[in-house]
Amino acid sequence: MKKTESYFNIRLILATALLSFTLFGCAKPTDTVIPANSDQWDTQLVPKLDKLSPEERKLAAGYLTRTRMGEIAGGSGVPVGTTLEQAIEDQRQWIAKQKEAEARAEALKAKLAAEQARIVDQMNEAVTVTLLEKSQIPSDFRAGRIEDKQVIKLGIKNTSAKELAGVSGKLAFIDVFGKSVGSIHFDISENIAPGADYIWTGSRSYNQFIDEHRAIWNLKEGKYTTRFTPGTVVYADGTKLELPDSD
Repeated sequence: MKKTESYFNIRLILATALLSFTLFGCAKPTDTVIPANSDQWDTQLVPKLDKLSPEERKLAAGYLTRTRMGEIAGGSGVPVGTTLEQAIEDQRQWIAKQKEAEARAEALKAKLAAEQARIVDQMNEAVTVTLLEKSQIPSDFRAGRIEDKQVIKLGIKNTSAKELAGVSGKLAFIDVFGKSVGSIHFDISENIAPGADYIWTGSRSYNQFIDEHRAIWNLKEGKYTTRFTPGTVVYADGTKLELPDSD
């Protein structure tokens, strides 16, 4: 009876030892607890990372980098007891949230762009602006002109059904290669009846050291075109058309 019990106990001990060895030998790399001290990562963590799949390794590395940077910035770092498996899942969820945020941002960007395009179309339908003349007036001390002037004359037509009270925008100058070499901003505060035309003349001081000034100054007649970009269209009744980001 004693021999039987002894034999049984020996077998139980061996089975338990074998089971323990098997469980220990089959421990997954993802079960590894990340050392709280990042100085130990190279020696204790890197060998485990090398056993992960490429995707898991990338996710784990992303998590470690993110939490380490957060710790440097004053964050808490990697929570004590966090395993590689938990880190990988946390990084996977973080990436998903980032993609959701990016998608929302892109959707908002597209919405605002569409809204701007709609308003620009409305403003272009309400008013037509064309360049009638571009000229330069050189300085002349004897005539009392101490600086050179750039002068433009614009034609504005109210193509809407309501009276205009003001128009602002910019006129870009396009060279023969289709490149915008400069632009002139303007604000016109004049009432223009529906279907009526108005001629506006404006000037600015010419600075030869400003590329746009110099490029517009040197454009030759017939060697350029213009493009009007509206900023704000104000009606006499107080309503207006304005881009969302317009000043």
